[in-house]
Amino acid sequence: METTITTVVTGVEPVTPGFVRVRVTTPGDAWQTTGSGDEFIHVEVGADDVDASDGHASRHYTVSKVLSDGFEMEIALHGDGPGAAWGERVKPGDAVAVSEPKAYYRPPSAVHRRVLLGDGTALPAIARILAEAGADERFSVVIELPTLADARDLPSAAQVDVQWRLGGNGVAPSILEHELRTMLPELRAETEDPYIWVACEAAESRRMRQYLRHDAGFPVKLIRIVGYWHGDKDRIMTVWENLTEEQRETAAQIWREDRTDEENWVEYEPFLRSLGV
Repeated sequence: METTITTVVTGVEPVTPGFVRVRVTTPGDAWQTTGSGDEFIHVEVGADDVDASDGHASRHYTVSKVLSDGFEMEIALHGDGPGAAWGERVKPGDAVAVSEPKAYYRPPSAVHRRVLLGDGTALPAIARILAEAGADERFSVVIELPTLADARDLPSAAQVDVQWRLGGNGVAPSILEHELRTMLPELRAETEDPYIWVACEAAESRRMRQYLRHDAGFPVKLIRIVGYWHGDKDRIMTVWENLTEEQRETAAQIWREDRTDEENWVEYEPFLRSLGV
């Protein structure tokens, strides 16, 4: 993590049994929002088991709301990892180091039909996307949770249909790909193809990308698929740490700055498969 900004916690409150909202202030104009509903930051969680190559123990969290003097983020309390432990102990007055934000959600302005699918890690982003949507937008939303106790109202000025599902999230098989396959034919029968945003476990997200791109022939400009976490992180890290210099160079050449991430994935997916991940 490249830590750049020190914030101060001004409030901590429960959202649902599995999520806590943390409010922070930022110094001056040091932190600037991207304006995108799924923007996220790296947060230094102060864990003892440092697992990042640069010596930091950080986790990614969605900026769930931008404030005049800072922002809010929501921390999932499921599990016993460093992020969940930090969410349990963080309190007002704590200093928290964060990064500048990045974001993925960028629907074409001319497309007003939207589809959002995600697991529990995507819930804060989905909530903000809907809260900031306009009345001319229409959403179909599927959210997969480890427990339906974390389901909540998702206010929006847009037309929204939200479906809550139980599964995935590292505790059960995910049903997100099944849901996408079920709903896509009806969606494509409408007058315009929707913009589809997916955020969930990385392997599941890649399967959904493969379905949309290869089976359904969906336009790359209308999808944004994001892997928020790895169900088999240890194995993937072992593979990555043992790459040859030639393989690392190949990866660097594939991921180009002059292409969108989804365009890069056209070549990156076969490369990952060749590595066995």
